[in-house]
Formats: sequence, structure tokens, C-alpha cells
Amino acid sequence: MNHLKRREFITLAAGAGAAVLTGCAAEKTGQALQDHSPAEPVKKRFPIVLSSNENPFGPCPEALEAGTKAVRDSSQLYSREQSDQFSRILTDYYRLGSGEMLLGCGAIELLKIAVDVFCSSRSSPIISEPVYEAMDYYAGLRRISPIRIPASAKDKGHDFQSMLDAAYLHGGLIYVCNPCNPTGSLKNKKELTDFVDQIPPEMIIVVDEAYAEYVGPGFFSCMDLVRSGASNLIVVRTFSKIYGLAGLRVGYCAGNQELIRAMAGHRLWNNINQAGLAAAQASLGNQAWVDKMQRENEATRTYFCSGLDEIGIDYIPAAGSFVLISTGRSWEETHSYLLIKGGIVAGRKIPSLPGHIRISLGSREDMDHVLSVLQDFQSLGDPKNSG
Repeated sequence: MNHLKRREFITLAAGAGAAVLTGCAAEKTGQALQDHSPAEPVKKRFPIVLSSNENPFGPCPEALEAGTKAVRDSSQLYSREQSDQFSRILTDYYRLGSGEMLLGCGAIELLKIAVDVFCSSRSSPIISEPVYEAMDYYAGLRRISPIRIPASAKDKGHDFQSMLDAAYLHGGLIYVCNPCNPTGSLKNKKELTDFVDQIPPEMIIVVDEAYAEYVGPGFFSCMDLVRSGASNLIVVRTFSKIYGLAGLRVGYCAGNQELIRAMAGHRLWNNINQAGLAAAQASLGNQAWVDKMQRENEATRTYFCSGLDEIGIDYIPAAGSFVLISTGRSWEETHSYLLIKGGIVAGRKIPSLPGHIRISLGSREDMDHVLSVLQDFQSLGDPKNSG
């Protein structure tokens, strides 16, 4: 079955290129701030990119204002003093001790540092399969082979018992993503607390909470365990997701002083920019915006999943800003159809789930379009491939 014609692909590519060129046209900053309504998603251009779990609403107005002011007033300066100040603000925000907080150029820099510092050929990272690919990627650069633990058959989340067995057998660093990207599964307080308690103290546990704020007030954060004195735990968070600052690259992690000190020397010098710091600081104080984004995301996810139910597409119930679906066809066929027929860029291929594809949650209009294209895809007849 060949749904993908070369001419159609060229047409799409031309449209995408035009969109990029259009996006490069300069707009006056004041007008841009004026046109951004906090009540509506940022206007999308073609193609519709739903592959990286970005917030379709963008940052809160206060973050836009603070970031713009920082660009105007401080672009010529390195951000050493501002970084130190914001690190202290985050330390107080989470009620941590001095030296227990570290800023990164997005969460990704901190995950890379964790691999660089705590992993070796004799101490491989233990990861779920599937999971966010950063630890796997950076370990591979150092010719370290991660120990991959197949996801739980129940919810495609972390199989903690098997990860514990691997920890006792091999040692190394354990990486947990909660909520899990790309499956969206979620671990609760008892599961996480019991798991951390059973890990040998000489092993490092990295818990990635990039999507924590999307869960809502019921979420259990491992920051509580850091505060309680867990000596082998690092918790990583970011301003890229619910805060809408993915393009400004601000992340942070918390852990005891010894772990943070070991990681700190591996940071890029001047790793956080002025605009990102200012926007992140303004965002941190706006809990009302976080609550609004959480409600919007939950409503969009419920709406999208109901639509999937109506057209008969399977999915894994998720707690993040994305949904992992299965059309009954291969990833290649689904991804290509969405791109060519709908101008939709969906998520990467997941080797352990070749029949699934992750769709980031965009605006309601975006998700209506995705559902329409998927419905057309389903009407093509029985799939030839599944996974």
C-alpha cells in the first residue's frame, strides 16, 4: 500500500520551508506581547509539530515581559550573578539546604552530566524500555551500553522489581522518568518511596520529573525524599514543558551536597542565558498559570482520547502532555501518513513499540485535525503491518 507520493512530499516540504521563512520575519516586541493572549494557544503555522511535547499556550505573560526586559537590558552580560540568585530562589522554593540545587541548560544538560559523572563501562545506567532516550544516547557516546529493562506489561511503565533485580546484580545508575515519557505512565508515592528505599546506597537514582506539573496536586514528587535526606537521589525538573520555555533552556536538579558538587564542575560555563533566567523566575511565582495549563492539558487529553475511542484507535492512558497511540499499522506508515496527508509531525520511532506513535497535545484545533486525519487513515482498510 503506497499512500506516499513523491510529489506530495515535495509539496509538503515546500510548505514547511515557506512557514520557516515566514516565521523569520521580525515582529516588534511590544506588538508580539500585545497579541499574545493568555486565554488562547499561540497561533500555529504549517506544519503542525506535535513531536516534542511543547506547551501550545507558550509562557505566561509575566515570563514574556521579564524575558523581553532581560534581552533589552542584559544581553551583553554573562548571567553568573543572576544564575546564583535564581539557584537560591529555587532552593528556598523547595525548602532545600545550601548546595543542594544545580541549574542546567535545560534538563538535558543535567542528564548528560549524570551520565558523565556516575556512569562508566563498569557502571552502566539501568533504564526502562521504552523511556526518554537521553540517558541511552549520552551513554552511547561514551561507549557504555545501558541495561534495558522491558516496560511493565500492565501500563508500559517502569518495572521496578526488575530494575531492582538489575541493580543488585549489576550496580550502576538507575534512571526513572515520572511521568514516563513516552508512555505517560505514573508511579505513586508508595511505589517510589519503596523503590528508593530498596536501592543500595552506593547506587545513584535519577528521577526525571519533567512532566510533574501536568499531573496536578495529587502528584508525589521525589523532592520530598531529597528533603528527607535521601543521599543517593537526584531529582531533575525543567521549565520547558508546562512553563512553555522550551526555547530558552532552563532546567534544574536537586540532590545532596556531595552529588551536586560532583556534577557542578561538569556544567558548561555560563550555561543559562539572561532571558531564560528572567522568564523562569517570573514563571516560578505564577502558580495560577501552572494550574490553568494543567487544566487545559487535562481537558485536551480527555477530548483527544474520547475522539480516539470513537474512531477505534488504541492508546495508553497518560499523565503527561502527550498520548501514545497504536493505529494497528507500523510507525513508519502512521508517521508518514500524518505528515503527508495532514502536515502533522508526530513523535519518534520507539524500537520496543514499533506499532505505536506518540502524539503531543496541541491546541483543540490541532487535535481535531489529528483526529480527522487518523479517521481517514483508519478508513483505508485492514492494516498490513502491526507491532
